[in-house]
Amino acid sequence: MSERKTEIVCPTGEAGQAKSLRRRVLSRFSRSQNGAAAVEFGFVALPFLMLLWAIFETALMFWTNQVLEEALSQASRSILTGQSRSLYTSNNAATNAAAFRDAVCAHASLGLIDCTKLSVDVRSYADFGAASSGTAKNDPLAGGKLDTSSFSYSQPASGQIVVIRAVLDYKLFLTSWASTSLANIGSGHRGIVASIAFRTEPFV
Repeated sequence: MSERKTEIVCPTGEAGQAKSLRRRVLSRFSRSQNGAAAVEFGFVALPFLMLLWAIFETALMFWTNQVLEEALSQASRSILTGQSRSLYTSNNAATNAAAFRDAVCAHASLGLIDCTKLSVDVRSYADFGAASSGTAKNDPLAGGKLDTSSFSYSQPASGQIVVIRAVLDYKLFLTSWASTSLANIGSGHRGIVASIAFRTEPFV
């Protein structure tokens, strides 16, 4: 029997060397893990940053709400004690409302409250039942729009029930998916409401 010999021809020349080099490079690339973490982070970086920004904005919004409530509480003390009768003496309700709004802004810290976007309403009632029904009929955020056209300032007398509301047109930083869930008075805006109710002291 005759033997059959198999001849193996190795690639020679520039074409063979280039082909062999490509094979080695592709082989090393398929096995290499260098830079995998950077590539993986690139996939999740944008969603992560968007979520982080949404958390930051939500926290800032709640902080602004807290600052507004505290400022309103501090400014309302003059109405509680009757001192407001010597502070807001104009015959024009809008003028008194503007002066009281400025007092609220003066108690707001860190510049979180834009006074030009703040509206206040001071109303007096005979009892808490009337106060509850009166404020329910006048919702400044009804219908998804901010309406403070009926806001005014009524100088309370001794022993009256007073309801004070402050509404801030708060501009959200995000205008895409996050602001859609936070906005309640139009795209990119949220109405922040702070209120306080009390019976005035028996001042003379």
